[in-house]
Amino acid sequence: MKITRAAMAAVEAHAAEGYPMEVCGMLVAERGSEAVSQALRVRNLVQDRHDRYEMDPRDQIRLQRECDRDGLEIVGYYHSHPDHPAQASETDARRSWAGPVYLIVSCASGRVVDANAFVAERDGGPMREEPLEIVSG
Repeated sequence: MKITRAAMAAVEAHAAEGYPMEVCGMLVAERGSEAVSQALRVRNLVQDRHDRYEMDPRDQIRLQRECDRDGLEIVGYYHSHPDHPAQASETDARRSWAGPVYLIVSCASGRVVDANAFVAERDGGPMREEPLEIVSG
């Protein structure tokens, strides 16, 4: 997975601001592009736990419509793991779909310390790590 520095910085800022709770969002690219160029925040409906997230479907629909209008494509999703490794959990795998990329960032004491990308081999996992490359742009 390729992601621009600006998009990665947006994911990191969101994770730091949301710490110690999990944050989540969508990864967006221009149609036909190989690199994620935007990270769009989605409200986490789970407010009382630091180890779960559920994307607000209204945010998802609104962002999908905006992307369609602007010729952009949602290519994946991101979320944070507060004080835990940037590895796909069993829950992450069970809730994954084949196709999109999943970016997980580890946020320790309010600072992102690691990031990894994953893809699901089929709906519901298992997930395998995908090379993560930060590019300019």
